[in-house]
Amino acid sequence: MARAMVCVLLAGSVAWGVESCLGGERADWAQIAGEVAARRLRAAQEAVRVRPDELHGQWMEDTTFRLAVDVETRPADADGSPLSVSGGVADTQPAPMDRGPLPGFFDTVRRDLEEAPGLLWHDTKKVFGDPANLVFLLGAGGASAAVRYTVDDRIEDHYDRHRSFGGDWPDTFATLGNPIVHFAAAGVWYLAGQQMQDIKTYEVGKRAFSALAISGATTLLLKAAACTDSPNGEAFAWPSGHVSSTMALATVLHNAYGPLVGVPMFGLTGLVAVQRMDDGEHHFSDVIFGAALGWVVAETIMKEHRPEVFGGEIVPYADPANGSAGVAWVKTLGL
Repeated sequence: MARAMVCVLLAGSVAWGVESCLGGERADWAQIAGEVAARRLRAAQEAVRVRPDELHGQWMEDTTFRLAVDVETRPADADGSPLSVSGGVADTQPAPMDRGPLPGFFDTVRRDLEEAPGLLWHDTKKVFGDPANLVFLLGAGGASAAVRYTVDDRIEDHYDRHRSFGGDWPDTFATLGNPIVHFAAAGVWYLAGQQMQDIKTYEVGKRAFSALAISGATTLLLKAAACTDSPNGEAFAWPSGHVSSTMALATVLHNAYGPLVGVPMFGLTGLVAVQRMDDGEHHFSDVIFGAALGWVVAETIMKEHRPEVFGGEIVPYADPANGSAGVAWVKTLGL
């Protein structure tokens, strides 16, 4: 477009100069030059115009996703082979676009398993390479340490005297907060997305796997480093793995589907936290840092997903009538 406009200006200037120099004797030549420039401008406009027959649903969905996905570095290109750009400073490996599942289930799994180590490393660097995340986690860790020998004791005494859950509820919330259950849920999303060839469902499953894996591995490392005891005397209490995992899954689903799904999941996270303290599995300081860890990991990973507002997607929009472009908010009713 810019090039065509420059051509128009140059052609107009040349035409004016020729006509001035020749006293109008070559006015026809100037007119021809102007017409050529005008045709080039129209051609440039048509080149960027979206054809109406392209604006069907699948084209819009695929194009929207590809315009909104992360364009930062990842370990492989679209066909799975590493890329490197040597500029004398450092080699980078551009990411493959999140291009959705392959038609075959085993082909999809094979490709994703090959890419998984690099993508997990990429997401880990995104989480812990962000200074704001480190400040947040250090603050949460400091708050957790501050309440360790004050608030923790009072809350432990409270739950010794007053149990919050009776019957089968403790076992129910312990199961719902189990990281194994969360990985199984991520697998259901992944499988459903692959079978339906639905990019969003498939990507939610993949990102849930990543968030759960990173928060789980970090939780285990911190448990080994801190080596604190729980109220019932068990070792490796801080931080709570049940709470960090539940919070990570809740954050992924909230970012993907909005508050209709996210708020109940955050409520479940709170109930799991209460159950862990109620059963003497964790102190208050264990669950608050677990929640902070799960949230910051999943929130960072989901920042790379397509932008959403209140569960709706911000998508590019093109008017088939006149070719004008902009953005639109799209919300699918139901899950």
